[in-house]
Amino acid sequence: MTIGALELEHLPRQKALVESAYDAFYSEKDVVAAVLLGSLSSGKGDRISDADIVVFTQNNFHKASEPCFTHFEANKDIFYRLEGEHNENACFKKYIFNDLTSAEIHCLDLCEPFKLSKPFKTLFDKADVIAGMVTDEPAPKHEDFPVYTSGDQGLIWELFDCIKWLSRDNHDLAKSYLKKLSEKL
Repeated sequence: MTIGALELEHLPRQKALVESAYDAFYSEKDVVAAVLLGSLSSGKGDRISDADIVVFTQNNFHKASEPCFTHFEANKDIFYRLEGEHNENACFKKYIFNDLTSAEIHCLDLCEPFKLSKPFKTLFDKADVIAGMVTDEPAPKHEDFPVYTSGDQGLIWELFDCIKWLSRDNHDLAKSYLKKLSEKL
């Protein structure tokens, strides 16, 4: 699949973020595949949808992926960045840019169990690993996401999500999330 085939012409800022992530990671020999998840992959994205990307690595490349992230960050006006590890086999960075676009990039080593729920779009699959990850299980919903997983450092990201939901008139989701968040605080 080519990036142009993602049908993001109506969302040029998000398309540019996806293309930038592709450019940053694709050439690395230990980066074997990448997928786009969420509303952008389903064609339901809007101006405030974030680019949710999962990059699959081998040989523990996720631990040496900083140059790829640096390449992705180049020439971007970053308002906020959250980074961390899901566990010893997976890391992430989440970004909010000054133009209010956002992206999250997760790097997972192939030894990390991961199932891909539809919808998703394959950005590349150099090692033919994606087909073996696909499940019929439904994709996780925002309503089921745990809150406060990154502590105080993650509050800006979580509040930004709530702002996006409110701007889409999804007040119930925002209020429910904020209630769960206040219990954790």
